[in-house]
Amino acid sequence: MALIAQGPVSLAGKPAVGASDLLRSSSSGFYGASLNVPTQLRLGMRSKSSSGSRSRQGLVSSFNVRAALWPFEKPEPELPRDLERKARGRRVHYTKFRRLRETQKPIRLAFEKPLIQIEKQIALVKKLAEKYGVDASETIAPLMARYQKVRMKTFLNLHPIDRLHIARHPNRPTFLDHILNITDKFMELHGDRAGYDDPAVVSGLGSIDGQTYMFIGQQKGRNTKESIKRNFGMPTPHGYRKALRMMRYADHQGFPIVTFVDTPGAFADLKSEYLGQAEAIAMNLREMFGLKVPVISVILGEGGSGGALAIAVCNKMLMLENSVFFVASPEACAAILWKSAKAIPKAARKLRITARELVKQEIADEVIPEPLGGAHTDPALTSQYIKKYIKKSMEELSKMSPEELLSQRYQKFRKMGNVDEGKTEKPVYTPQSIEQLKMDTDQEFSKAVKAIGFKGTLDSLRQEFKESTSHVQRAVILKKIEEVEHEINQRLPDAPNYSTLKSKRDMLSDMYRTEKNARLQQELDKRFREILDDPQTQKVFNGFKTMIKKSGVKGPKEVDPKVKNLYFHAKMKLQYQLAMVLTSMGLMSNSVAVEKGKLLAKKAFSDEFEGAVDEVVDDITKATEEIIKKTPTLQRKIELLNMELMKVEKNPSSVSEKEIEALEQDINRSLTEALTSQRREETSASPETEEEPMKKVLEETSA
Repeated sequence: MALIAQGPVSLAGKPAVGASDLLRSSSSGFYGASLNVPTQLRLGMRSKSSSGSRSRQGLVSSFNVRAALWPFEKPEPELPRDLERKARGRRVHYTKFRRLRETQKPIRLAFEKPLIQIEKQIALVKKLAEKYGVDASETIAPLMARYQKVRMKTFLNLHPIDRLHIARHPNRPTFLDHILNITDKFMELHGDRAGYDDPAVVSGLGSIDGQTYMFIGQQKGRNTKESIKRNFGMPTPHGYRKALRMMRYADHQGFPIVTFVDTPGAFADLKSEYLGQAEAIAMNLREMFGLKVPVISVILGEGGSGGALAIAVCNKMLMLENSVFFVASPEACAAILWKSAKAIPKAARKLRITARELVKQEIADEVIPEPLGGAHTDPALTSQYIKKYIKKSMEELSKMSPEELLSQRYQKFRKMGNVDEGKTEKPVYTPQSIEQLKMDTDQEFSKAVKAIGFKGTLDSLRQEFKESTSHVQRAVILKKIEEVEHEINQRLPDAPNYSTLKSKRDMLSDMYRTEKNARLQQELDKRFREILDDPQTQKVFNGFKTMIKKSGVKGPKEVDPKVKNLYFHAKMKLQYQLAMVLTSMGLMSNSVAVEKGKLLAKKAFSDEFEGAVDEVVDDITKATEEIIKKTPTLQRKIELLNMELMKVEKNPSSVSEKEIEALEQDINRSLTEALTSQRREETSASPETEEEPMKKVLEETSA
């Protein structure tokens, strides 16, 4: 039997260590020192039998081993007092990841070129002012105002390809950057328990305001050295198995899971395929559907294909404003479908990879706002936004039972797959279907009002309104109806048939919107076609096509500069004409009309023109709906019109068509006035006058 006696341990200047402090193994016969005692050791071996023990001890006593027991080889250095207080206070992070000491080099993207030019002008003015000792504040102020305006315009109207570039920005904060900002405590956990710890996937337990979460995320590097270490955020099978181990642990302990997605895709080298990359991803997908705890996924930057989805099977998917989520990158899509790198922006648009597009398709649930310019401009603020939305989502999910969480997650992914390939046909509403839908909506509303106890009050007020003859009486009764309806709307969600009523109302509003958009689109098509089908316009652009074809050039760079200049001015003239149509109809301000005219002129004489008109019509409809929401007077007039129309349906002789027509004209006039006042507000807030965009186009056209 092995003896538990103290071995030949030399502790210079230290007290003897007890037998209970020693590391020992009866199977191997090794004995050593406690891990909590940093020391220099003489390592010996004891035999399990007494015979020959002295000779064996003599053999091993001839060599000494200095045991470097990391990390206890030397005591930890004392922390400064301010750092010590932080560690003892709210924020404690057990991870080797540290914030960068050096400032990252600013990197500007291609679409920021106009901003860079203004920055250079401001820097030049400041330099000259310092050199000659003059006050240049009057010169700098308009430049700064122009810079802010251009910056707002640039980042509020980003193309999908621009958002992709921001998502891939080298300075964009990583998963662990956000973890250090949002968690009070965090302990990183390692290993897949199968022989490897993938640095591209980081996991650990952390707390936010007292609630413990299991955090799992894909980690990119912040510089070349880190990027190589983290494999550029591309996990191997070990990484996905590590994530699965942590998810199973969290499910067992009842911790909510928060995953952070930021990867161009799973690592697709030969070794990863050999080790079962596809199997590891498939296993994660299957197992995540069975987790009985809330799962929240946050898309930080790129979410590439199955590599992202392997940790994104969730109850709530949150996407940062400039993040993307795709089945194939725009570069791959352009290479497959169009065989050209020039089609990458087109592919980015067609794939619908941005956060707002994915929320519309009900793939993502919410968009987390970013600071203007992207998350890299203010990482701390972005982290606070993420923290706020995680807490908000957790409040919703914590009310669900495990069975409800499983069902909600299953249904979320089950309803995906309604893909809009090309242009979808708009629903056609027949008079019979419209009438039936109105009747169904009225019946459901009556049921709901009766269920919450307002039916008698509402019916009596409506009867008074029908019997009234003067406009003053109608206005008083209508105000009472509005007050009752406001109270009804607050209590309507308590009605048992609220979900059915809401779906019917949504269908009715979609029908009215479709009908209104169709009329508007028909009018715009007519006016735009008058411009595009003009013989002089046709002659100019056909002449350019013939000229370029005869010259035999192979690309835009080979076109004669004079021809380019003439073509540019022809496009500018067309832009002005199309913008004038929008302003003459009172649909939008001059500055917005110029931007939309530019879009329409770019797509003119191509198959994409019709899509551009659709986009303009959608923008006009959204702007109109926003104005109506902000203007109570308009809402009351529209409600009055609806009441008059209902009165006509039941008793055609009660109200004349002239009264209804006059009311419609009054609503259109009020809408135009509201739009005009909005333009004035925009003009007063902007240093550039409302007419300047049009003047600029006119000057360039007349050159």
